[in-house]
Amino acid sequence: MRKNPTIRSLAQRLKLSVATVSEALRDSPRVNAATRVRVQSMAKKLGYEVNPLLGAALSAVRRARHHDYRGTLALVDAVERNQAHYLVFHREIAAGAEARAQELGFRTELFWLGEEEPALPHRRLPGVLHARGIAGAVLLPFNTARDMSDFDFGRVAAVQMDHCLIQPRLHTILPDHYISMISTLERLTQRGYQRIGLCLEERKDSRLKNKWSAAFLAFFRGYARDSGIPALIEPELTAERFLPWFRHYRPDVIVGHVQAMTTWLREEGVRVPADVGFFNLNVTEKAAPCAGLDLGPRRLGAAAVESVVAMLHRQERGVPAFPKTITLEAEWVEGPTLRRA
Repeated sequence: MRKNPTIRSLAQRLKLSVATVSEALRDSPRVNAATRVRVQSMAKKLGYEVNPLLGAALSAVRRARHHDYRGTLALVDAVERNQAHYLVFHREIAAGAEARAQELGFRTELFWLGEEEPALPHRRLPGVLHARGIAGAVLLPFNTARDMSDFDFGRVAAVQMDHCLIQPRLHTILPDHYISMISTLERLTQRGYQRIGLCLEERKDSRLKNKWSAAFLAFFRGYARDSGIPALIEPELTAERFLPWFRHYRPDVIVGHVQAMTTWLREEGVRVPADVGFFNLNVTEKAAPCAGLDLGPRRLGAAAVESVVAMLHRQERGVPAFPKTITLEAEWVEGPTLRRA
């Protein structure tokens, strides 16, 4: 019976040290490119496979032996309107990612995508990550979906958050927007709300493959009744666009992200929550106390890091042939913008 090749047998065959072969198989920049290619080609030819459990155990031993050992994972955000603006939701994701990374023996470092310094263009960032020995990356949920087909993922184990990429398709970590919306509408209905209105900015919905609006429509179809209120989905929600819709349809509760709607209503003499309720689809970025969904950004960041580290242990790089999606259901948060249960 043919024995599976080991790092030691590969080293003997290639006349290299075991340490060099091990580093080359992990795509370490400490081994020159020609040697890495030679080692990886021979490993593929002979059918060498990484034992992820053994790799994880050895990593734990190395961390225990060298307390200051750290691998680095990149957190990648995108510049919007020439500004490197770190959104509150992104900061919370990063905090969860950093905490989980430290537990697993890594640290995190933030990189910005953009055309002007200190940001880096798509085509340059992979080279920078490789030169610094960073083989894992988490793409934060960009404000608008981006085409990163010119980004070389060949040497990077990467996941995206939300569906922030147009191209290519990576493994994805995101809240379960669809189920969370269905659960929200069920609870609002049980609380006695009958005319539920959905107000969204278009980018918030389209970046998620329209899961918010799809769940809203599916909920009322499943209940064999119509809310009677068409969703208000605009490129940008303003008082000029919102108030005519509100006056015409008179919802008794509004679901959406833009909390400024409550201010516009109060200026119209509409009381919140006595006359109309408001439910925020992301309370992490609330402007004032309100009811809404906690999308769990720290849990999302931790899950993203776990996925990348698992890919590193399995020696997985590049764009996956069959992308996987991990979803986390959001939590309901009570607040003063809904009448009491």
